[in-house]
Amino acid sequence: MAAVATSLAARWGASGTRMLRSWHRSASSSSAGWAEDLLRHMDQRDTWDRFYSEKGASGPQHFDWFFGYRDVSGLLLSTLQGLPSGEARILDVGCGTSALGLGLYRDSPRQLHVSCLDFSPLALDSLRQLLWDSPPPRHPLSQLCCHLADATDLRDTFESGSFLLVLDKGTCDTLLRCPRGPGRAKQLVAECLRVLRPGGKLLQFSDEDPDARVPFLEQAGGVDVTVTEVGHINGVCYYVYTLVQRLLDSTDSREQSPQGKGLKSGPDGLD
Repeated sequence: MAAVATSLAARWGASGTRMLRSWHRSASSSSAGWAEDLLRHMDQRDTWDRFYSEKGASGPQHFDWFFGYRDVSGLLLSTLQGLPSGEARILDVGCGTSALGLGLYRDSPRQLHVSCLDFSPLALDSLRQLLWDSPPPRHPLSQLCCHLADATDLRDTFESGSFLLVLDKGTCDTLLRCPRGPGRAKQLVAECLRVLRPGGKLLQFSDEDPDARVPFLEQAGGVDVTVTEVGHINGVCYYVYTLVQRLLDSTDSREQSPQGKGLKSGPDGLD
């Protein structure tokens, strides 16, 4: 298992090294095989079901990639203030048992509808229990819902333009750093942008250097990318990559109206 941890750490860098040490200490001898599964099959549900089964053996608990909610709560709450007024719909893709969505739901002074999405039912079962045990939200009308789905294909789960804000902390990294992942990582970015309203934002947190991540995101998303340094946390520099869904211009508006040119009718014109 130590050799597997070393190989995984090489893929994940300094932040991955710390996480793997934590996993190795918490893993029982009977579950040593899941570390190799994590290396080879990070894009598969069964691997994560095993992971969350191991992590939750002593009861539901948060597990956060890279860093915790408190490390970026100020940035996230500030981002919420800049969104249009009214209820803000937020999607946390590949949420696992992270405290990110739950923390925003609990702390935000404005009304939120937070959708936490993962393809591991075990992760969502734990998150629901953590929600049950959580203090009530600061805004009495805020809601948090859990959704079981694959973040690379959300067509049966969410309509286009459903959210003002999409959060991705470690999900794209997971796909990019497994053997079959890069193509699915592009699908993930495309789906995150599809479910955003015009002017909505995708925030992607990562420790990957901008020289590598920005070209990938520009190609995958087809929009400009803004990079902000989150800071050094436990000796690792983290970034937030922001992609903004394009606003509809006059041509787009005409094409989407009944009088617009190029309007499709029938099943092929449906989203």
